[in-house]
Amino acid sequence: MSLKPACRLRQRRRTEEDAMLDNRTETFLAVCHEMSFTKAARTLHVSQPAVSQHIQYLEDYYGTKLFRFEGKKIFLTDAGELLRKSFTALRNNEIYLREQLSMLQNKRNTLRLGATLTVGEYMISDPLIRYLSSHPDSDITVTVANTKKLLSSLDDGKIDFALLEGDYPHASYRHQTYRQEQFIPVCSQSHAFIRRPETLCDLTSESLIIREPGSGTRKIMEQALEDADITLKDFANVITIGNMNTIKELVTADCGITFLYKTAVKKELEDGILKEIELTSPGITHEISIVWKKNNLFEASFEQLFNELFF
Repeated sequence: MSLKPACRLRQRRRTEEDAMLDNRTETFLAVCHEMSFTKAARTLHVSQPAVSQHIQYLEDYYGTKLFRFEGKKIFLTDAGELLRKSFTALRNNEIYLREQLSMLQNKRNTLRLGATLTVGEYMISDPLIRYLSSHPDSDITVTVANTKKLLSSLDDGKIDFALLEGDYPHASYRHQTYRQEQFIPVCSQSHAFIRRPETLCDLTSESLIIREPGSGTRKIMEQALEDADITLKDFANVITIGNMNTIKELVTADCGITFLYKTAVKKELEDGILKEIELTSPGITHEISIVWKKNNLFEASFEQLFNELFF
């Protein structure tokens, strides 16, 4: 039985409203990301009045204010923060659902994961080799970046999970332990200490070569120093380098000492290029975590994937 014209019109309007609501969702998330209506409009390639209209619609729809204004700055209200988390979870679930549906249709596995720089260079190849031996037709994308950028990619749905060495806000993410890694101080094989160091404090007379702010290894080192009541300012010199290989080359040339995962310097230690600075104080170990967003509808699938990929 055909619908009456009025019914067809109402149905068409509901369909249009649903599509517009999707656009409004993206507008809201863009404003949350940029914290600016103007920047959000520029990102979405729409007019600023359109952004304002979308936000106004959502506030009317949910019956609450989503943003508060202080001068030219905007801030999320508690309701706005709740809606941001909910919309982000819904969007990320939809992205993953589309991937899984495409995988079923194309008979091809799809993996989108992230890894911090050290993990990406020294710890991810073996799991990927094992996985590809069982799934040779897989489409795999590995994003290698620091912890801060990977968390942002998780929030935006650009990756499904990440291997992180740095700290992260546990309230927003789920995690599973991948492995425990020794984090050791190393120096050139030819380096001579004025006197044999026994504690972290004994190393402060050295030049320290470290990764850039935001790096997982830097955060681990800073936390270990803080536990020993030491800061970076206590060292004779601090050299900041954003590349792991450059750090190892500088240490090899006896330009300073550094702290690295033992896995990352395994070859150099075996070849006698670098040596571990053996201290009497307790060693530093750190967890490498598999991290994904909370409120993911596909958590059971994730856990199955992790078991196949990493364990």
